[in-house]
Amino acid sequence: MNALLKWKNGTPISIEHPHNPFLGLQQEVDKAFHDFYEMFAPSKSLDQFENLNLMPSMDVVEDKDHFTIQMEMPGMDEKDINVSISGNSLTITGEKSTSKKNEKKKYISREISYGKYERSLSLPSTIDADKAKATFKKGMLWVELPKKAEAKGKSRDVKIEAAK
Repeated sequence: MNALLKWKNGTPISIEHPHNPFLGLQQEVDKAFHDFYEMFAPSKSLDQFENLNLMPSMDVVEDKDHFTIQMEMPGMDEKDINVSISGNSLTITGEKSTSKKNEKKKYISREISYGKYERSLSLPSTIDADKAKATFKKGMLWVELPKKAEAKGKSRDVKIEAAK
């Protein structure tokens, strides 16, 4: 799919995104908000809205011994991430920053998000928070949350009897 973006002087440029079927709709909405915003504040930029796409994608998986949280964090280093457990809440915070060199550049299209984020999850009481561990490699964070011994429990089949 081709997309036309306008430079500030009105000259259209084409950017191809074959993997995103909703790009046209997204760009129309972006243009509508941009045009509306500029009617009332032509001297201001839309920089405050640039970081709305920074919330990393996450999977939560449960097996009999633990929960595993897997989060995509491309472009980040482990020093930029904090994982904490307080009570029954797991909080993951991070910051993806850009170098100050880019501040003076005139962007024609800017799709890479930078900024801070925070994501919290309620944990079940069956988690052994003292044994939690996190690992980070190649832009992926894994948080392993072991279950307490009593929560692992043994499973057993329940006999089904015919009703009388």
